[in-house]
Amino acid sequence: MASRVTERSANWRIFGGGGMLAGGLLWLIALIVAAAGAGGPIPGWLTTIGFLLLGASGFFLAFGQTGSNGVVGGSVLGKIGFVAFGVGFLLLGLIPLLSSLGTALPAGTATVATVLIVVGGIIGAVVTYQKGVARGAARWFFAVPVVISIVWLFSTAGWLAIGGSILVTLLALAYALAGLVFMLNRR
Repeated sequence: MASRVTERSANWRIFGGGGMLAGGLLWLIALIVAAAGAGGPIPGWLTTIGFLLLGASGFFLAFGQTGSNGVVGGSVLGKIGFVAFGVGFLLLGLIPLLSSLGTALPAGTATVATVLIVVGGIIGAVVTYQKGVARGAARWFFAVPVVISIVWLFSTAGWLAIGGSILVTLLALAYALAGLVFMLNRR
């Protein structure tokens, strides 16, 4: 019975979903403030904090609070996927944070981070659906930001020409909604 996921033990909902919701919302607010042309350094800091929260949410979705009851259950592949997703966003958050301190990560770190987000997200979404720990919309909705992340990767790699900030705005909104759906999951 101790390994059974209940409403009380499913802390991946609160910490993983809540971190994803908060990170996505901060990223979305940063994009809106930047589009309005106001805020000075505020959009950059909001984006950095949002990326760090999205990164942390990947670890909570993989392992839950206690280390065993994540959204992917006991699947090692699913845990690896969400850890890769989390590391990708942590790297994206570290790039501006370290540059503000006068240190830089190697060139191409943003591309590696985006690939980690996409590949980890694909694995996480598939295993989340297969395991069935999450129920209802929470079981499949994470695939929405993953698909948008794939388009984002193609756009940043120069394979697709999508101008403006509409793609990243949709991506931030999709992650916020995925976090909300995870939080509202009742299992």
